[in-house]
Amino acid sequence: MRALKYLLVASSLIIAGCASQPSLPPPEFPGIEQSDKIVIHDQRPSSESEKKIFSLLVTSSAYAIYRMPDTATKPTGPRLLAHRAYETFPELGSQPTINVHHFVTYANLQSQLRKSSLLAGLTGPIGVAILSRQELPVGDVLTTRIDSSVFEKTAGGEEYTRAFFSAEENPEKSPVNLIYIDTEMLGQRIASRCLVPPIKDKPHLFLIEAMDMCITNHLALYRTDAVKETAAK
Repeated sequence: MRALKYLLVASSLIIAGCASQPSLPPPEFPGIEQSDKIVIHDQRPSSESEKKIFSLLVTSSAYAIYRMPDTATKPTGPRLLAHRAYETFPELGSQPTINVHHFVTYANLQSQLRKSSLLAGLTGPIGVAILSRQELPVGDVLTTRIDSSVFEKTAGGEEYTRAFFSAEENPEKSPVNLIYIDTEMLGQRIASRCLVPPIKDKPHLFLIEAMDMCITNHLALYRTDAVKETAAK
């Protein structure tokens, strides 16, 4: 029972540490009202905008995986996507519509929380609290194009697997965000998967900043796709 109490206290400490934001105000996006003309057709499953904790059981493969709600950021991910697309593609002026099939964010804290749970039984919550203040290994934001149909097959009971990563992507098993974006605009539909680890020189990264990085990379795929089509002609 004593070890269980330590585990519960430790988990709350770590989760609070990961959820806490820096004392600085969140980033603002001047001029975002200019992109109000862009019409967003939100075709996402309603669950993608809602918070979910997939499992609190340490032995579960879904342990410490979370789906982040739209309310976690201001603006929401789809709204920031529309604004960045407006800035990136002047041609949206004549086709001011974006179909958002998917925009969903997951947090994977498995390795960190499992390590903390083990230490809780050995050192108690004080030792875990000290560990939680240590700097996490940094990495690179990785964006890859994916197949929408394959992504959609993981809905339901397998949804938590969307937050998994490979050893090559995250060798240090740092806590990460996985952001999936699937949009249709300017006659093209593109889906992407974006992994955001701790970033160098940004010890406290706002979720909206992680989304912004992934949105930038996602929109770049439209340029890459256009170049390929031109070369094929």
